[in-house]
Amino acid sequence: MKERTDYDQLAGKIDLTKLDKKLDQLREQEPPKRRKGVAGLLDPMRDKLLGLHAKGWTYQQLAQELHDGGLPVKVATLRNYLTGRAHKAKKSKSRAERKNT
Repeated sequence: MKERTDYDQLAGKIDLTKLDKKLDQLREQEPPKRRKGVAGLLDPMRDKLLGLHAKGWTYQQLAQELHDGGLPVKVATLRNYLTGRAHKAKKSKSRAERKNT
């Protein structure tokens, strides 16, 4: 079992002035960027992908082209992204969770 932290002892070891200065410096900086998900990478191409699908390209073919271009994406993920199902599924899930509480 993990030993409890002794905050009284820890308080004596921390240089609060230095820590306060560090926090002030962080306030002046931009926070680190979050890792992009597949949707963030597909967003700039969404209209083109929808247009290609409307012309007859299958999700399988589009996913393969994206993979060949360096963006590995599963067919189901691409289909859900382009049809909006991923967003709707999350919305429905959160509604169901609220309903049960």
